Amino acid sequence: MSAAKNTTAPPAAELSGELQEQIGKMVAALVGGSDEQRESELQHLSGRVQDLVDRKRRMEGTKTDTRDLLGEVLFTRLRRGMQQVVGGQDEVAAMRAAEWVMGTVFSIAALSDFASAFDRALLRATSAADDFNFAGRTDFISVEEVMQMLAAGKHLGCLSLEKGDNRLDLYIGEGRIWFLDPHHLRRRVLPRSDKMGLREISDEQVLAAEGARAEEGVPCILTLAHRGVIPESERLDALRLLGKEALFEFMREPEPYAFYYKQLDALPAFAVEHDLRIGVTSLLLEGSKLLDDWQQMLQVFPDPEAPLAATTDMFARMGDAALGVLEIKLLSQLNGETTPRSLVASLGLPLPDVYALLIRLAREGILDPPGDLDALRGLEDADGDASVDASLQAAFAALDENDDASQRQSAIDRVFGGDEPADDPAGTRSALDRVLDDGEAGGGDNDGAGMLDLLRKPSRAPRQLR
Repeated sequence: MSAAKNTTAPPAAELSGELQEQIGKMVAALVGGSDEQRESELQHLSGRVQDLVDRKRRMEGTKTDTRDLLGEVLFTRLRRGMQQVVGGQDEVAAMRAAEWVMGTVFSIAALSDFASAFDRALLRATSAADDFNFAGRTDFISVEEVMQMLAAGKHLGCLSLEKGDNRLDLYIGEGRIWFLDPHHLRRRVLPRSDKMGLREISDEQVLAAEGARAEEGVPCILTLAHRGVIPESERLDALRLLGKEALFEFMREPEPYAFYYKQLDALPAFAVEHDLRIGVTSLLLEGSKLLDDWQQMLQVFPDPEAPLAATTDMFARMGDAALGVLEIKLLSQLNGETTPRSLVASLGLPLPDVYALLIRLAREGILDPPGDLDALRGLEDADGDASVDASLQAAFAALDENDDASQRQSAIDRVFGGDEPADDPAGTRSALDRVLDDGEAGGGDNDGAGMLDLLRKPSRAPRQLR
């Protein structure tokens, strides 16, 4: 205790002077330096920012790239300054001091807000600098109207749709769509051409294809095909599927997004070689139908960001249901925090396909939907979608059934004779029979060669869908 009594605290004036001296040294260290050093650091920073801008324009990287760059710049400056302030200390102490200042002064939330504002200004600046013939936003005119206008005018060029996480280039000419080029691929699971299974593409292959698209300008799906990931026989089907899904994703986007059109003298070689031959009107009709289906799906799972909940007898229900590979993979990822949107990346399927799986599991009693499952009356299941071919087959089946009925009636007529008995009441004869016969029932000189007999011919063979 005597040692403690003899220890006297330094006066407040001395502490204030020492603190003022340390702050002055830190500020001098932060802003000090020669002109050559500052110029070198500025050039280095400009290069990093330019690289960031290029990645943003190519729609590469993640949403935190800007925040990470700002954090790296600030942390580097503070660490260098604190090293000069505590010159007698080792590197570990300087690093800890920089971490303390970084965590106290610059919070992650503040950096995220600044990065978000910087990204918005960056997108506006880069979009305005592009060379295009006209541009706009979908809060003024819809992209469907723009596509119809370009198709009706037989314009030749590229219509680009751009939002925060993706970009789609539509090459239009002769009133139709030649090629659809999404910069980011949402789907990693593709149906095989033989309809006997699925083909899954790994994340690494997708990222490599997107990187090649940014460097060489080759569409992602073509890069995957050239590298043998997708067989050549399935190339056109995959191009149509991925391109149309990307367009429908833009059509479902609730927030306004930008578009711009650039007239071209000629279409790129890959667009001419892989002509998709998609009509604008048919594509927009299909998108409108899928948009209506999407609105119905949202009545069952209204919020794509809400966690999914299983029923209490989930495992008993699973034993009674015939589940596929994707359903089992989906159920294995339920952890109380899994949302429909989080399943897009893990399953490799677009959001509507994920919703179709969720609705099927809800109908089986495995998942507990927060919305109204009865609102989907009239909407087919994921494994029962009514395609155009199925509709045509149903129509031809109905026609064939009518032909069979006519053929049976013609056979009966030939066996029993085309003329009705004289005592047959008029009510049993159709108006067409009375009009087309040479005479009235039981009267007139009829030699059996009436007009009705001439019209009765064997029906044609059943139609076949080619």
